[in-house]
Amino acid sequence: MTSAGTIASRPTVPMRPLPAGRAPQPGGWAARVVVGLLLGVAGTLVVAASWLLLVVDDHGRRLDHALMLAVEDRFSSVRDGLLGLLNLVSVLSVGLVLVVLAGIALARRRPGAAVAGIALVLGTQVLTQGLKAVLPREGSAENSLPSGHVTVITALVVAAMLTLPVALRWLVGLAGMLLVAGTSVSVMAVGWHRPGDVLAAFGVVAAVGGALLLVDGVRRAVVGRPSTR
Repeated sequence: MTSAGTIASRPTVPMRPLPAGRAPQPGGWAARVVVGLLLGVAGTLVVAASWLLLVVDDHGRRLDHALMLAVEDRFSSVRDGLLGLLNLVSVLSVGLVLVVLAGIALARRRPGAAVAGIALVLGTQVLTQGLKAVLPREGSAENSLPSGHVTVITALVVAAMLTLPVALRWLVGLAGMLLVAGTSVSVMAVGWHRPGDVLAAFGVVAAVGGALLLVDGVRRAVVGRPSTR
């Protein structure tokens, strides 16, 4: 009795059950929708402005080409080395990186991150190649906007940040920024792309990333909606 009485007299903090008829709902869908819309619109505007101001406009096109020649001249002594590094970016190497990132995400039980990373890389490449095919370019036999190399490297960096643990993201982000910057300069230094092509590549990644974020937000909103049955 003494033991039972002692236990019964101790204050307790009862667990609060969820109100009847309610279930845990995924949060953050509204923020995802808003940020997704903003990213999508901003990315689209960057791509459109890059083409209109630096390809269609005569003065912009000449300036764009002059800037590429200046970068090419500045790094002419290391051109062969930069070409070798850029040639490492291939379908095989990108596929291997995606497999590794997807494996890490699945090992961490984050299949959504694996799907998002793969969708981002593939989606940006599809859009990039599509824009290259449909956008005309004055004074050039082939349109080079946007840069495929800059697009895929930027998308892979974002995919890595989605996949890896939070503790490593700042390091991956810093290394990724350096890698993206180096790729951007390299494609101009070897004469493959103009600055406008690089800017458009960033716009493509932002637009596709925003679209994926928007879709995810809408999905969360639909899943979290209370049933009316």
